[in-house]
Amino acid sequence: MTTPKKNVYVRVKDGKGNEFVCPLDALKDVQEATDEELDSCVDDGTVGRYASNINIVDPNRKK
Repeated sequence: MTTPKKNVYVRVKDGKGNEFVCPLDALKDVQEATDEELDSCVDDGTVGRYASNINIVDPNRKK
């Protein structure tokens, strides 16, 4: 069963190493998020207490 891309989030890092949680459909490349794409993301520290309510996937995981 594949996971639909809607409401699926991934963890990404910016060039400075800061971590963000981003909607998968807002990114072209999960390895290199642009500043414009990061506008759709939330700082990883902010997500902390809500993480159990968010479907975060590992884009590097083999299917």
